[in-house]
Amino acid sequence: MTTKATQMNKKPTTYKYQSVYNIPVQSVRIQDTFWEPKLKVLREVSAYDVLNKFENDGALRNFEFVAEEEGGFHSGEPWFDGLIYETIRGISDILAANYDEQLDQRVDDIIALIARAQAAGDDGYLNTYTQLDRPGQRWGENGGFLRWQHDVYNAGCLVEAAVHHYKATGKTSLLQVAAQFANHMSGIMGPPPKRNIVPAHSLPEEAMLKLYQLALDEPELAAVMNIPFEASDYLELATFWIHNRGNHEGRYSHAGEYAQDHKPVLEQEEAVGHAVRATLLYTGLTALYLTTGEERYLETAKKLWDNISYQKSHITGGVGAVHHDEKFGANYELPDNGYLETCAGAGMGFFSWDLFLATGESRYIDKLETILYNIVLAGRSMDGHKYFYENPLVSRGGHNRWEWHGCPCCPPMIIKILPELASYIYAYDKQGAYVNLYIGSESEFMIGDVSVALKQETNYPWAGAVGITVRPGRESAFPIRLRIPEWCEAYTILVNDQAVSFEIENGYAVLNQVWTAGDQIQLDLDLSVHLVEVHPNVTTHADKAAIRRGPVLYCLESMDNERFVNGTLQYTREALNENHMDRKLPQNPEFETEFDAGFFDGAVIIRTTDEAGQPITAVPYPYWNNRSRGTMVLWLQHNHPVRQEGWENQLYRRI
Repeated sequence: MTTKATQMNKKPTTYKYQSVYNIPVQSVRIQDTFWEPKLKVLREVSAYDVLNKFENDGALRNFEFVAEEEGGFHSGEPWFDGLIYETIRGISDILAANYDEQLDQRVDDIIALIARAQAAGDDGYLNTYTQLDRPGQRWGENGGFLRWQHDVYNAGCLVEAAVHHYKATGKTSLLQVAAQFANHMSGIMGPPPKRNIVPAHSLPEEAMLKLYQLALDEPELAAVMNIPFEASDYLELATFWIHNRGNHEGRYSHAGEYAQDHKPVLEQEEAVGHAVRATLLYTGLTALYLTTGEERYLETAKKLWDNISYQKSHITGGVGAVHHDEKFGANYELPDNGYLETCAGAGMGFFSWDLFLATGESRYIDKLETILYNIVLAGRSMDGHKYFYENPLVSRGGHNRWEWHGCPCCPPMIIKILPELASYIYAYDKQGAYVNLYIGSESEFMIGDVSVALKQETNYPWAGAVGITVRPGRESAFPIRLRIPEWCEAYTILVNDQAVSFEIENGYAVLNQVWTAGDQIQLDLDLSVHLVEVHPNVTTHADKAAIRRGPVLYCLESMDNERFVNGTLQYTREALNENHMDRKLPQNPEFETEFDAGFFDGAVIIRTTDEAGQPITAVPYPYWNNRSRGTMVLWLQHNHPVRQEGWENQLYRRI
């Protein structure tokens, strides 16, 4: 597992008030038949694909124009700087786990260009759109528009990328740029006499807290970079940003509910506005709790997560139902053709992970898993070259992945979250270990003064058998917590082929015993196909059901579901594209499953018949639109008694 990159800083960003501790990506080795092919495509195809396309778009030329100080024009959207930085953050995590000299050099060249652009000024400020197209309107002042210019957002993306890049490589080249920009913001933003400037697009809040933690852990970096590197300044700025949202006094521009700027954060009880901005704000709020231990931050974050998860989240984990403003709708407004931006799904994943670190509750990992297996994987084609911006649950043929987009914000978010997968699999606290995700992998970490190695073998999500080998450095007693997914109704647990007693705590089966090297845990999760219904308040899904197996949702594509009339196959385009949109399942359908090794890198296919006896083929939702253009539907007609009771803390449940 040791590479040039992983010899550097292995310590993940760890906050003082975490209940559970995360493991850095370079300390987990994924060996998994489901995920490894997809991560290989991410490393070898998508990372280069995104950089190349940004370069073709002129995103890097923007920095050249600023560095040369000879004018020029800005290419692309104002937030292109931030998207470059986000891509660097994701690639840094790739380098940490799977070092690639060519990719490392490519990033170094981009960082050198970014540093030259910053050096053209004298105060650390850098935002190519404002500098090239709106000089004199920094931060939206003097007639500018901060919501559009993204000055603070881009700065936050830079800071986050710099922390990840330093931890992955040990290099301070990007960190120095980011720290200088952070110092500039700390000097001008805050309570009077400083200026009331808060991010119009959230993300900088958590980024600044990561920088705070790094400065707290490694204050000696100030001497290395020869610039101020004061942890307290970064915490003060992040806290100001959280608290001053909703306070418009002296503000040049704000965006109301759209940017969650309609009232103070701690008074917000419902998720509203732009879904990406919202989920990233709530992630920053949770990180502020992890940093300070202030309970009101956690309570507000949990309240907002509950509102999203139990009233505003689609079955795939997608959020942001409304096309206009890419925003949350009203409670229970969940149309099949909802917007469901890939970025918002990833943001909800980051938010859920931070809440898990704060609480140790499995429901946050349940949400993260649903997002990873459905929204994140659907957001990129299997070959790694095409992307979804929106992830609706129905398509009449007009929705297809694009090779590139005028607002290509989603590919960098995919590149950010997928390399983090390794760090989500395991976790630990002062007492014992957590197994969160069932992915073939191995890792080693400390529980107290005992080194513990875990190795996991499984064909999940296609099979429910999970084998875990436990190797403590010495015979030791500690708990190992196995997450029991919310969709699973039946399971068995054996240790060394023997049944053991355990308790369920926060959604985990807690195996509390003395462990010796070579002990074997066998977990078998029931992966039977089942139908899912939605809360009766969701009127768009009345008399409908979805097909789910494990964490994966299934859909019907037109290419698999042909229509026969009087025994004759209908060949017209209209018939082939519309033949499955109105399919109705019988009251108690019988499902057959088949593992198809030739379906991309292998997948379980589900077959049944509709109410009229016509065959139905259902494929995993994240794989749709990879083989052919055509129509798709996830929610199928199905008459079943609607249960009005028992929906507390539930939005979807097994029929």
